Amino acid sequence: MNEIRIEYHPHSLMETESFSFQEYTDSPEELEPNSAIPKDENPWRPFPTRLDFEVSEVMLDAHMNRRQIKKMIELINQAIASPNSFTLASEADHSRIWDHARDTRATGFEKRVISVEYKEEKLEYDVWLRPIWKWCRELLVDPSLIHQFQWQAQRLYKFNGQRFERFIDEPWTANAWWNYQNTLPEGASPFFIIFYADKTRLSSFGTEKGYPVLVRCANLPVSIRNGEGVGGGRLVGWLPIPEEDAQEKGKKDFVNLKREIWHKAVYEIIHSIELHTEIGTAITCGDQVIRQIFPHILIISADFEEQSMIALTRGGTSKKPCTICLVPKEEIPNLSKTFPLRTTETMREVWIRAQDMNSTDREELLKSYGLRDVKNTLWDLRGTDVYSAISWDKLHAHDGGLFSDHLLEEVKRIIKALGRDSRSAEAAIDAGLQKIPPWSGLNHFKSLASTGELADGKKFEDFSKVIIFASHHVLSEDVSEDGFLLLRLIRSYLELNMFAGLTVQTETTIAAGRAEMKVFETLLHEYAELNPEKSWTFPKAHTHQHIFRDILNKGATRNYNTKPSEKANGPLKKYYQRHTNFKNVASQVLRVSEMDLVSTIIRTAITAQDLQREADIPEDGGSESLIHEEPGSPDLLDPSNQAIPRVVQGSVQPIISFEALENSHAGDAAFQGFRRKLAGLLARRRNVQRVVLRTFDQITPYGFVKVAFTSLVDWRLNTNILRANPNFHNRPRYDYALVKVHGNECIFVQILYIFSIDHVGERYNLALVLPIDVPRMLQNRTRDEALRLRRIKPRPRASSLFIDANSIIRGGLLVDDYASDAGEFLVVDFIDEDMWMRMKSTVLLTHANI
Repeated sequence: MNEIRIEYHPHSLMETESFSFQEYTDSPEELEPNSAIPKDENPWRPFPTRLDFEVSEVMLDAHMNRRQIKKMIELINQAIASPNSFTLASEADHSRIWDHARDTRATGFEKRVISVEYKEEKLEYDVWLRPIWKWCRELLVDPSLIHQFQWQAQRLYKFNGQRFERFIDEPWTANAWWNYQNTLPEGASPFFIIFYADKTRLSSFGTEKGYPVLVRCANLPVSIRNGEGVGGGRLVGWLPIPEEDAQEKGKKDFVNLKREIWHKAVYEIIHSIELHTEIGTAITCGDQVIRQIFPHILIISADFEEQSMIALTRGGTSKKPCTICLVPKEEIPNLSKTFPLRTTETMREVWIRAQDMNSTDREELLKSYGLRDVKNTLWDLRGTDVYSAISWDKLHAHDGGLFSDHLLEEVKRIIKALGRDSRSAEAAIDAGLQKIPPWSGLNHFKSLASTGELADGKKFEDFSKVIIFASHHVLSEDVSEDGFLLLRLIRSYLELNMFAGLTVQTETTIAAGRAEMKVFETLLHEYAELNPEKSWTFPKAHTHQHIFRDILNKGATRNYNTKPSEKANGPLKKYYQRHTNFKNVASQVLRVSEMDLVSTIIRTAITAQDLQREADIPEDGGSESLIHEEPGSPDLLDPSNQAIPRVVQGSVQPIISFEALENSHAGDAAFQGFRRKLAGLLARRRNVQRVVLRTFDQITPYGFVKVAFTSLVDWRLNTNILRANPNFHNRPRYDYALVKVHGNECIFVQILYIFSIDHVGERYNLALVLPIDVPRMLQNRTRDEALRLRRIKPRPRASSLFIDANSIIRGGLLVDDYASDAGEFLVVDFIDEDMWMRMKSTVLLTHANI
């Protein structure tokens, strides 16, 4: 049956479509070269040759200064073999060609001056900008991007065995896009903008700051808009930062001045789309189709401080601190209570009403709504509700906010409160952190104290995933009632954080996430009652109340997470440090930013040209695995079946005989009877009574196995590399894997040895594993239930057995249960969204028959 259904917005005049799950999840085929797209035979222009561009690209990427560039060009001219392929002769040539490239291949920055009145004095500030409409137009007319645009709102459904259940991921699958399209003329096309702004430190000590404004196009897939290519984030503005006089700092009038400056500066950036939001404009797009385009700011991505600037609210200490709703400050911990949402209409009406009052009454009215006495420039954009566009930011609200600044600090406080035992308690937690096995993409930590040096939200996120496993034996209920309750609160926070971060959301996950919010609220109240000295009336304890509303309206939270835009600030710091004289830096930084953009545009065009030329080369009939093997790995594809292997061994080791293998592992019970047990397995596989393996017969060992699996969340292909290596980076590493027994019944195993054997003309890809499926001890069951831990116990090492490598579903991370004296493990289910979701439906067997 067709398991996927797509309903399109009525204005699209498109019929509902149905697909099988396989059809929907199959990777889309690469688009054939489009004859309608004009081919540029010299995409490196205005650089005279491709080599000129590629050398200049390297110089830019290396952040060379003028002296270094001059020397490099001298060396190239001395060594060049073909004078015609490299034409640059001096640094001046290099600068001129970049200037020309900026003028011809990208929209440069303009400087505009804004003025504000303050204390009867006219103050002027420089705003650097690329008009935002020029950026919109550049994307629309780009023939390499236009086929990636989504124009129609969609509602996606998947059959869950009982009914069609809606799922949401990209912005065009959520409600706000659909609702906005309701307001457009039939046949019109929306261009949705994701808007980001935030101050950033340019110098190491923060004495020099920049204020970049970045935009992304929500019509493009997340892989493109959050990437670094032409369709990724674009720097469109550099806002002024007024100097703060010590006498003025914190005063109401000066605070309002800074906000007035911000909004006047942003108006200069967005002014170019103001008329188009009202009546649209016809554009001949890169596919030669004329579309009536309506630009619209759909999403505002910012941390809370910047949200307060954008919404013109009074910040975290005000009576109504939330930028989205009117929750009173004292009600923040009460997450199950809802309060009226801010809207452009209601907030503008309050501000207008306040203008007719005397200063005292005006201030009191605005305070009661948490508003500043400044007009919001975004109120004037048709259809843009600034408060609906402002979006929950996982990076700052959770990872680098609620956890880093509050939950983690409470852990440290409770450890310190243990008095004489605090030092040994912290040492035990540090030991637990250090013993956590490595896992790809998960930061490793040596101590609790070292978190005070962290400044990266991703590291705080990773620390939150392991702190329970490193500390549960220290903050046990009998040692610290507060500490154990805090771990329960952190567990609920982690569940909520995982629900919030899912890349594909369903009606089921949204409902479950909302239920978890209530669990978090209950635990928070219990903890606050035990610890009344800790206040929870700060905005980041409240803003996650709006997570699931944002998901329903704007899609998965990665659509508005600030992480991609904050990452884009990194190059700006390099530009400042390596390309400026540290005076009047805005124009210098932006000049290099333009060069970087030009370089990206040209590199994208060259790559497209190379790919097109490769596509023109006749195929030789060969096939290639999507799962790439390391050099030296044998071809594991069955010649009679060209299907892509799901499991591939890699890092081939010298072949070894059974005798040599058993001798080298003579002291390890897991390898006792290796040859005999393997012979029994082969006999069962071949359905014969007996298989004889001789001592001098050989097998091929491997250092790792690469396992491909389909994520239960987004249905995309993922891979784990699982190692069985006695000396991986100077230490033994034997990874864990989840192995299928039947249906959703599985066990975890530790991989001890990976090998293949050729027998009677057939190759068997196997692994020696230690099953972890012994019934757990009665000890600690109450703790497991309270902290929602999955505890498992391994068999004796002598009970090792062989499995087919293809029975491995995926890798897993297990840590020692430090509170157990029976050698048990705990499953770390937070390593990624698939493992977390998989553990909710997987039945872990005991005494599995495998």
